[in-house]
Amino acid sequence: MPTQFVVEVDNLPPVVQGWLKAANLGDLETVELVFTDREVLLRKPRSQPLRQWAEPVIDKYDKAFRRLAGLE
Repeated sequence: MPTQFVVEVDNLPPVVQGWLKAANLGDLETVELVFTDREVLLRKPRSQPLRQWAEPVIDKYDKAFRRLAGLE
């Protein structure tokens, strides 16, 4: 099961802040870090209502991705 949390960009190492700037995400104050079994993802944090709405969709996507990638 993925573990995720939101962190302030200022608390990230400079190299990671550079990645965010390169991806046009340098103006964010916070990012969401998601740790899966084999990946670490950086993404824009979602609002709480959007997160609750999207959770079932993300679960379906994650299951399909794991199946296609042979991770299950």
